[in-house]
Amino acid sequence: MKSDTPTHNVVWAQVLLQKLVQEGVSERDALKGLGVSPSQFNDPDTRWSFDKTLTLFRRACTLTQNDLFGFDLAQSPDIVKKAGLLAYVGVSAPTIGGYLRNITRFQRVLGDASKSTLEEGPETSFLRWRYDVSTSNPTSQYAEFGAVGTLFALRDFANRQLSPRYVHFAHARNSNTKSFEMFFGCDVLFRQRENVIAFKSTDLDVPLTTADDNLQRTLLAICETTIAQLPRSPDSIARKIEQLVSEHLASGMATQEKISREIGMSVRTMARRLSEEGTTFAKLVSDLRKALARDYLLNSDLPLTEIAFLLGYNEASSFSAAFRRWFGTTPRDFRKRSEGTPLSGKTTPQS
Repeated sequence: MKSDTPTHNVVWAQVLLQKLVQEGVSERDALKGLGVSPSQFNDPDTRWSFDKTLTLFRRACTLTQNDLFGFDLAQSPDIVKKAGLLAYVGVSAPTIGGYLRNITRFQRVLGDASKSTLEEGPETSFLRWRYDVSTSNPTSQYAEFGAVGTLFALRDFANRQLSPRYVHFAHARNSNTKSFEMFFGCDVLFRQRENVIAFKSTDLDVPLTTADDNLQRTLLAICETTIAQLPRSPDSIARKIEQLVSEHLASGMATQEKISREIGMSVRTMARRLSEEGTTFAKLVSDLRKALARDYLLNSDLPLTEIAFLLGYNEASSFSAAFRRWFGTTPRDFRKRSEGTPLSGKTTPQS
C-alpha cells in the first residue's frame, strides 16, 4: 500500500473550473465537498490530491450533463500551454518525437500520479500512460482529456492533420464513441488492456512550427532542476534501480545481483517489487540502453565503440545487434539519417 496520495498541479482544475463558470455552474457547486476554495487555485504551483482532480472532472460531466466534457475541453485553443513549464519544454522541441520524449521524461513537473512512456519502434511507436490511483477511482474523463489534448496540440504545433494508427483506452465507454473515431481519424477501442496511442514512427520526425533550440536548452535545465527538487515517491523502486544501473553500465557491473545488494534486497524481492510497478530488470536495462543509445547518437560525436562501452557492451557488434532490434537500422545509418534533419545539432532529450 502506498503511504502517500499522488499529487497533481491544480492547473487543470483551474481550467475546468473556469469552463464550468462560463457554462453557468457556480464555483460553490463545483467544489462542494472537496475541502478547497477558489482562492486556493490562485498559486499556479499549488498541488493537491490527484483524486480531487478526477472527482472534479466527473462532477463536471454531471453538472453539465455532457459525458464528452473532457473530450470537448481538450480541444480548447492553446489549452496545452496552460500546463506551463511542461508544455513549453514540449512545444519548444524540434519534432513531434521531441515533444513526446520531453513530456514523458518530465511528467513529474506537473504531478506524480500520471505515468507515461514512449516506446519507439521501426514502424510504430507507442505512447502509453496509466494513473497511480485506486481502480475504484475512475479516470475515464481525465484519460480522454489527456489523449485528445495531446493529439490536438501536436496537430496545432506541427500544422498537420496527424492521425495515429489506433488508440486504446482502458476504461469502458458505450456512448459517443464515433466522436473519438472522427477526431483521431483511426480505430478507437475502449475497455482495452492499457491506454495507448500508436503513432506512425515516421510522424515522430515531423518538425514543430514552435521549435526553439535556445529556449529548449534553457527549459531542459530548469526541468532537470525542478525534478531534482521534487520529493520522491516512497515506492519508486524502478527509478532507484534505473539510477544505479546507469551508474554501473560502463563498468559492466549492472547485474541483478550487484544492484539488488546495493538496494538491500534479494534478487527475488527486487524482481517482485519491479513486477508490482509493471516492469522487469531486463526491460528496465534494455529501455535505459535504448534511450541512452539514441541520445548519444543524436547529441554527441562519440565513436560507436565508445558508445557501446558506455552502454555496457563488450563489443560494438553486440551493441549494433541490439540497436537494430530497437530501431530497425544500424547505429551508423541512424546517425547518418539524422544529419541534416531537424534533430541534427539539437539538444533533444530522450525518455
